[in-house]
Amino acid sequence: MRHLAVFFTAVYVLSLIPMLALSFYDFPSADDFSMALQPHLYFVETGNFFGTVIESLKKSWIVYSQYEGYFFSIILTCICPGVFGEGWYFLTPFIILGMLTFGVFYFFDALFVRMWKLDRDMSVTACMVTLILMVQCLPQGVMRAEAFYWYSGAINYTFTFGMAFFWLGLLIRSVYDEDAKARKRKVLWASFWGFWMGGANYMTALELAICSVLILFIFIMIKRGVFKFVVAGTEAPDSAREKERYESKRKSFGLIWIPAVTNLVGFACSCLTPGNLVRSAETGHIGPVKSILLSIHSTFDMMTNDMLRWETLVALVLLAAVFWKMSESLKVRLQHPFMFALFAFLLVSSNVVPPFFAVANIGAGRLRALAWMEYVLMLVLVVFYLTAWARQRLEDVYLRAEAKRTQAVRMDDVAGTEELKNHDTAMLNKNIAGYGIGTSMVIAVCIAFIFFGSAIMTIPNMRYYCATSALSDLLDGSAATYKAENAERLRILNDDSVKDAALMEYSVHPELLFYEDVTPDKDEWINGATAKYYFKDSVVLKSR
Repeated sequence: MRHLAVFFTAVYVLSLIPMLALSFYDFPSADDFSMALQPHLYFVETGNFFGTVIESLKKSWIVYSQYEGYFFSIILTCICPGVFGEGWYFLTPFIILGMLTFGVFYFFDALFVRMWKLDRDMSVTACMVTLILMVQCLPQGVMRAEAFYWYSGAINYTFTFGMAFFWLGLLIRSVYDEDAKARKRKVLWASFWGFWMGGANYMTALELAICSVLILFIFIMIKRGVFKFVVAGTEAPDSAREKERYESKRKSFGLIWIPAVTNLVGFACSCLTPGNLVRSAETGHIGPVKSILLSIHSTFDMMTNDMLRWETLVALVLLAAVFWKMSESLKVRLQHPFMFALFAFLLVSSNVVPPFFAVANIGAGRLRALAWMEYVLMLVLVVFYLTAWARQRLEDVYLRAEAKRTQAVRMDDVAGTEELKNHDTAMLNKNIAGYGIGTSMVIAVCIAFIFFGSAIMTIPNMRYYCATSALSDLLDGSAATYKAENAERLRILNDDSVKDAALMEYSVHPELLFYEDVTPDKDEWINGATAKYYFKDSVVLKSR
């Protein structure tokens, strides 16, 4: 398992190298010029970094109070790296992929290692496979650029999605960390970030609000004695040390309501701002009931039917083999596979309710990318739950068989001897299935199948994965051409003698880098924002 964890970590890191190398060819566009306009103008005039940060907060307040409610995402959007110069825009994929990786890893470690005391190497393996599916298996199209390279979209959705799992990991560790002082610190951090995560994009914020409501419900049920609080699967601690550890963590659980409430307060501040009414008047939207029904349909149609590919299914089989071994030491009894699968499906569906309710569609690439990443993570958790549940049921069958064998042996008859032989055979099969030749072969075959299938798919289509698409743009010169043409545009835009800038259209459109361009119409909003950003009277696009 250590080798497997190292292997998949290496695969994930290596897959990020071409994507991060491509970031040095990235360039701002669209909302990068409008959302960060005032901070950028302030920085150009003063060169004051901290003053620029304050200016971005001022701009965020204006947007929050007059147009959009998700205040945390707005703050992040207004402090775009391009504010301090286009040369800093390369940081965008580093920031986005860094937060996504950290958040998912932190959550997996909190859930599997801190709370359930399962093997760390297997947790790392599951985390890396999940991240590979999230990042590399994102379907082709503009959603890749919007998810990782276009700052305004990526920071609003992918970045805060990673932060959401960081926050959930904080909640878990605020109860299950071994050090009491560390648990108190994490309660404070979870309470602080809970409020801000309530002001993230509505897809993420709604899911976290649902989680917060469930946390409060569980908290109340435990306080009333309906549910039972469990520490690492120990329902009845025996030793004095175990009892002390149990009571200490139970006491920490008594504070879990605080970050849940702060998150709901932040979500309320996001939903109830008057600015939402302004934007609502400008967009077409549909009722809440129809939004929910469309979101359920989208989970089937968009994610399961359109976006789910063969390599994801093979990777889930591989993870099932890993989880089979991983759940060997799981002490918590998993008893509701159908309910958990239904919960996961509906949580994924809730993820796409806000776009339908607000703008009556989920056509934007950044929205679809976020929905995909959520879908993958919940699929992985469902596979774990079903695998662990199946193993526990089979172990129950074995224990019942063992009890019968013991009774038969005590009778000292022929039937008892035969039962003993059957028991030995069952034990042998159980050990092989547990983590012997069978499970190892499943993992090896899945890895080989993925690599062989990936070669077949990428040879005719280098853009099949995000990493190979980035590598293709680097090798065929598209990225270099795109950067050179942006340099030429900057020469014109930074020329004070030019008041009406005419920008040549791009000759290339790298899949991961290009999102949206100015138009031949100088009155288009994107043209106006770009003109103000560079102190021009007008900006237009001219044909080659």
